[in-house]
Amino acid sequence: MAILSNLNSLVTDLQKKSYLAYAFTRSALYMGQFESLYRVSKAFSPLVEVPTPYRDKAVEEFLMADVKSLYEEDAKLFIEKISPWVLLKPESLPTHFFRFSKILASGVKMSKIRKEKTHKKFKPSIDLSKYPDYFKRTFHFQVDGYLSTDSAELYNHQVEIIFNGTADAMRRMVIPVIHDATMGNSQKKILEIACGTGRATEMVAKSFTKNHLTATDLSHAYLVKAREKLNLDNVDFMQAAAEELPFKDETYDIVYSVFLFHEIPEEVREKAVAEMKRVLKPGGTLIILDSIQVDDEPRYHEALRRFPIDYHEPFYKSYTQWPLEKALADHGFQSVESKRGFFSKIAWGKK
Repeated sequence: MAILSNLNSLVTDLQKKSYLAYAFTRSALYMGQFESLYRVSKAFSPLVEVPTPYRDKAVEEFLMADVKSLYEEDAKLFIEKISPWVLLKPESLPTHFFRFSKILASGVKMSKIRKEKTHKKFKPSIDLSKYPDYFKRTFHFQVDGYLSTDSAELYNHQVEIIFNGTADAMRRMVIPVIHDATMGNSQKKILEIACGTGRATEMVAKSFTKNHLTATDLSHAYLVKAREKLNLDNVDFMQAAAEELPFKDETYDIVYSVFLFHEIPEEVREKAVAEMKRVLKPGGTLIILDSIQVDDEPRYHEALRRFPIDYHEPFYKSYTQWPLEKALADHGFQSVESKRGFFSKIAWGKK
């Protein structure tokens, strides 16, 4: 038994080290791309405006330790077989770098949007009448915001560049909470709000293959991209706004969102939580994963202040002052808990 125990420990240690080597290599790749994007965009000054990189040695040292903690928690999902290792399979290098070449070109355009403050300029072919006013803007200064197929193609890659390759690990913070909520029950129905191009959708669907997942988003273009990417038997997609869900009361066992709430105004946040609660069954679990908020980690205060300015997030400051835990409690959720992982936090509670 001792030999078997030592062997299992050795395998676990090897898996953890392999994961960390993969994760930090991936981070280094995206950090290099961030620097390249900055230099290429800056080369077009003064026609464009590029944010000045924030440098604080003490914060950077803490940040690296904080990222390692995030990765160590993420590694457990794979070592404990909650999520399949296939989720970490990298895409082909030609595909990756061809997309990055497009991001470099788009980055110059984004920097021009930042300088000219053309926050609501879109291609004439985009039908804006389908969308609420708060959504009709160039979030992240991204060309066409979230409303074009070009934007949908670049979005996940751009987010990884912004967060130095940690975005996927932060997204996967929902998986342990969903795992506890399903309790091995394959009859649980799961609803995702604001799935974007389906990155978190894929992670959840492949981690809980016996549960059915419905994924919604407001953007038609992003849903098209998600459908193209994911052809899974346990997933279906529907266009819907978080504040006006087209589902009957008490339909789902688990409702979650990833990186939605900092991009909607406070009155819409309140409506969205109410709608998510409405479609939850009694005893169901609501999960919200988003950015950290004020006082979650004081060493990130300056980053919190700069982020909405550098990346055009008009509702972000308000979100950081809207504690998730209190919001869930105010809407009547019980046993509310929360946890931080690097620049994200997750809050959840029971109906």
